[in-house]
Amino acid sequence: MPQVAPTQVSARSFNSTALNVSWLPIEQTREKIHGRLIGHRLKYWKKDNAEETAVYYLSRSTRPWALVVGLQPDTYYYVKAMAYNSAGEGPESERFLERTFRKAPQKPPSSVHIFPVDPSTVRVVWRYVAPSLEEEPLIGYKVRVWAYDQDMSTANDTIVYVGSKLEAYINNLSFGKSYNMRLLAFSNGGDGRMSSPAVTFKMGDPDAVRNPDAVRNADAFRYADAVRNSASHSFNMPIKSLALLIISLSFIMI
Repeated sequence: MPQVAPTQVSARSFNSTALNVSWLPIEQTREKIHGRLIGHRLKYWKKDNAEETAVYYLSRSTRPWALVVGLQPDTYYYVKAMAYNSAGEGPESERFLERTFRKAPQKPPSSVHIFPVDPSTVRVVWRYVAPSLEEEPLIGYKVRVWAYDQDMSTANDTIVYVGSKLEAYINNLSFGKSYNMRLLAFSNGGDGRMSSPAVTFKMGDPDAVRNPDAVRNADAFRYADAVRNSASHSFNMPIKSLALLIISLSFIMI
């Protein structure tokens, strides 16, 4: 089994429930490892608890870092690291103390509204999320959009940082295609809760937004009236303008 312990072990808060633990790579010589290095074993426990209550995490990797997950927010933990091979684990490193971040945002953005901009762009607006004292300060928001016939894992995020207007322009959407959209706030504590249910819309479809709350807004109706008025006086509209008119009415006529 290994004869040496990892050195310069340290930990940094990754989010509210995880620590990123790192150390200097062990020189993989016969004298130090006594075989082939297979991975590392991490030992961690709460600061206020006895070391005998420690939990172990096995990292089957020779890389000099590992992510310890499943921790409590805003809590101090001691961590130690050990190398291991087929014969067992080596000596423990010195312990290191670190605190996890406070909680991620617990409330989702509210009053989410979508407005058409052009045949491939929509504008999304929402209300500010106020974090509690148990949560980390907000860094920003993520507007998550994905194709209706795809899984959310394929979504693209548009990031809006705190200090900017609470709006986002989602570009490069395909005319006639359906999409889902959800919003969340994020901080050092991690991603917060997403708005629910997902807003489903189709570019250019009369039933464009299937969540009525997303467009039930006085500005939307005023915009609709303006579009209808312009349509009544324009009979020879260019193709691009006609497409914009279609998508505009699609988001409002529900």
